[in-house]
Amino acid sequence: MNSTTVPFLRYADADAAITWLCRAFGFQVFLKVPGAGSDVKHARLTLETNLVMLASLGRDGPLEKLFKSPAEIGGITQAISIFVEDPDRIYQSALAAGAQLLGPIADFELGGRTFCCRDLEGHAWLFTSHDPWKKIW
Repeated sequence: MNSTTVPFLRYADADAAITWLCRAFGFQVFLKVPGAGSDVKHARLTLETNLVMLASLGRDGPLEKLFKSPAEIGGITQAISIFVEDPDRIYQSALAAGAQLLGPIADFELGGRTFCCRDLEGHAWLFTSHDPWKKIW
């Protein structure tokens, strides 16, 4: 079962973020709509059955004005969980791409393998092979 809940992120340099996310985590560009200058108006990236959307910071609109980068606030307000077949492979590519690891990859107490990291602009990502649809209690 695929969830239709899709996170969307904003980046100061969305174009560089797309390149990095593809190299570090293995995302594929599904859609990329250029904006003014070097801005990205909208992008959709896929990884296995996962989808994330992103764009450049500074877009017009009441919701858009609320976005802040993790670097700007000095922390994070959320983390994105991505469920994948082989988190060990992604761990190695994230490490090679310079992701800020928040600990080593490890067996998750509820099953599967898991690791957390931050991307080049500080957004938090959790990759796991734990099945989120498996009832554990």
